[in-house]
This record gives sequence, C-alpha cells and structure tokens, in this order.
Amino acid sequence: MNTRSMAMAAGFSCLAATVSAHASVLAFADFSTYANGNLVGQNNWVQFQSQTSAPIQVTNGAVTWAGGSTANNQDAMLAFAEQVTQPTVGSTILNFDMVLSVASAGSNPSYFAALNTTTGTVTSGNFQNVRMVAQSSGSGFVFGTRVNGQGGYPFAYGTTVLNFDQTYALRAEVNLVAGNANDFINLYVGNSFSSMSLYATAGYGSGPVSDISVGAILLSQFGSASTFESGITMQSIGVSVVPAPGAMALLGVAGLIGGRRRQ
Repeated sequence: MNTRSMAMAAGFSCLAATVSAHASVLAFADFSTYANGNLVGQNNWVQFQSQTSAPIQVTNGAVTWAGGSTANNQDAMLAFAEQVTQPTVGSTILNFDMVLSVASAGSNPSYFAALNTTTGTVTSGNFQNVRMVAQSSGSGFVFGTRVNGQGGYPFAYGTTVLNFDQTYALRAEVNLVAGNANDFINLYVGNSFSSMSLYATAGYGSGPVSDISVGAILLSQFGSASTFESGITMQSIGVSVVPAPGAMALLGVAGLIGGRRRQ
C-alpha cells in the first residue's frame, strides 16, 4: 500500500472511531490489520452462497481481485449484529463507506460491493441492495449505485470521469425513509472523507415496490460473458448509522453542560 492509501485508511479508522462516539458502527474492516491470504475466515468474514473458486484475497493490507472474470467466483459477507429495517416514521440514514481504487471496469458492470437484506447467509429473500458499481467511461470510469437489488431499479452514475488505479474515498449515504418507495442514496466521492462532493443520487424507478432493509456487507466477484467484473483494491469498508440532527444537537448541548460543570 502506498503512503497516500495508508493515510486514507488511517483516516477512515479515525473517522470510524469518531462516528462510534456519536453513532452506531454496524460493521467495519480495516484490511491493513488483516493477514495475507483468504479474506473468508478472518474477523467474522464468511462465504456467501456456494461459490468457492478464486477466494477473495488480502494482499499487503488490502482486499483485491483482478476483475475481468466470466465466472461467478467467491463472495464474502460481514454481518451486522442486527438487521436494519425501514423506520415507521421519519428516516434512518446509513453511511456505507470505503477506501478503494479501481483497476478495470466495463460498459455493463457487475456490482463489487453491496448490502445484504439480512444478517445471514440464506439466499431466499436475501437481495443485495445498495449495489456499488464502476462503469468504464472514456479513458477512466464512473462510480454508480442503485437502491434496490431487484429488477426494475436503475443505476445512477456520476458524470465526472475518475482515474483507474487512483485511490478514492467513496460514500453511499443510504436514506431509509418511512413509506413506500421513498428510499434514496446520495453518492459522494473524494480524495478523502474530509473533501467529498456529491457525485450521484439514486432513487426508485419503475417496477414492483419493495422497500429495502440491510443486514450485512457483501463483496462480490460476479462476472459472465455479458457482465464485466471490475478489478478492485480496497483498503477499508464500513457501515454506520448517522445520528438524527436532533440527536446531534442534544449531544452538543450535553457537551456544553458537561463543560460548564467542569469549570
């Protein structure tokens, strides 16, 4: 891992520590702390579905796969402690964060990361929502995302072309909103988590209404004759619940009160 990537990974670790003080970290992996070798079997990562070919590897502090395969290879899953479902009122906001670089992408890409519906490995009803893709564009690529893993919900792509083999901070701000088909994703990209810009927004399109829930992170190695598997190097990945603005305000007031009491 180069110096810039190490700094970004360290920044993500600091971010996770900061968020955890005010929010709930549902799952987090800093691959610089992992041993070289198979990802599955380390730090609660398990295999999803039955494919065992080309196990996802940890190499020098990053998870990596070459991409371009026409086969459905091993997927890896990291579960939350509990499933996050739709709120009955208001909204629940999740940050799905990762530090990564893309080595290759196609015009019809398969997703490289997503959020499973449930916390388990059963496949019935366990769709991969919040799908993250990299699509070729000119001499580079664009990131994209979509809310629901079922058919009928389109990917939304950014228009700013990004560079292959450059490390980016990528955030899918997942907004679970009460009511039918109201969920949406704001996708942010930057050189670090402190300098991100809104890149794309994904919502519901045509098709059956099916609001999402999420229970685990999934890393996917799916390719076929018609679907391109992207080449990915990932330093870190995590999901956290963002506190409601009112909760943050209360935390600020509590901090002021606590500060006054210490004077």
